[in-house]
Amino acid sequence: MRSKTIAAAAVLAAAALIVGAVAARAGLEDGAGASVYPMAGVVAVLIAVFAYGWPRLLKLPDPWHITWLLLLAGWAATLAATLTALPSPMQWMPLCLGLGVVGVFGSQLVRGTGATRRLESTLAALLGLLATTFASGWVAVLNLAVLGTNPLIVPVGAAVVALLTLVVLLILAGRLPRSTYAGSAAMTLAPLLASGTLVYFTQRLLLQ
Repeated sequence: MRSKTIAAAAVLAAAALIVGAVAARAGLEDGAGASVYPMAGVVAVLIAVFAYGWPRLLKLPDPWHITWLLLLAGWAATLAATLTALPSPMQWMPLCLGLGVVGVFGSQLVRGTGATRRLESTLAALLGLLATTFASGWVAVLNLAVLGTNPLIVPVGAAVVALLTLVVLLILAGRLPRSTYAGSAAMTLAPLLASGTLVYFTQRLLLQ
């Protein structure tokens, strides 16, 4: 059942990113410019699924505060990438990541010195922040369409990352910890979300 959840999450997430990219490309061909709003909506939903499942995958105590931190930082970075024009649509992502890091340490201080698994919770939240804020790259790369970027960069990137993630997780399925459906989905989404920034900077390099 876990293998089916991993496969379904990888396929659905990649398909959603591809649909968002196709919608943006259709807007560009219609002369209305590359509409990044469908992709922003897709990324926001994927971030929400990941933010809910990530702390539960790791069975952390008090998971809701981590969920909200991941969600807010990821949504803020995605919104910034949606609204920020060229030449640097990702200029606010480091700020969103930094504020998220401050929030993580602040939340652990509020929990107190006697709280259980503080170190694990901190490390898990920091890794989760990288995934949710880096996901904004999937939106930002579409803003480069006006510069004549390759329209296949997002579909191919999403498909390749999803395929690699699927293969690796299925190979390791027997060694992975047992988790809920949400946890398995989060495990699958982590590399797919984080690779958004990699796809963005790859496209920037190709434009040089």
